[in-house]
Amino acid sequence: MIDHIVLFVSDAARSADFYEKLLAPVGYERKDDPEIGTFFSNGEDGDLIFLIVPRDDQPVQPVHVAFRAHNEDEVKAFYEAGLAAGGTDNGAPGPRPNYGPTYYAAFIHDPDGNNIEAKIS
Repeated sequence: MIDHIVLFVSDAARSADFYEKLLAPVGYERKDDPEIGTFFSNGEDGDLIFLIVPRDDQPVQPVHVAFRAHNEDEVKAFYEAGLAAGGTDNGAPGPRPNYGPTYYAAFIHDPDGNNIEAKIS
């Protein structure tokens, strides 16, 4: 099982605000820690799950990260929140039968070009 994910970003403040809005619909809360920076927790145990770290010394290499949602409404809210927060569309909410018969997802590009997904399956 994965303990946590670190995502390198070009602007920590911008990304913290973006992810706070994007991840709220799927149950993640923003936490700011003076030692480690901004991270997001799913509230189940309050532990660091998703950490954003500024990368000033080199370009950010975009990655793909997927978050589980509980239902289609959460996927839709994630997608709308991502667009409202300044993300760009990379796949509107809907079924993805090529990934599985019950796979339903939406995809948003964050300000650094990372492909961020919310899914149920």
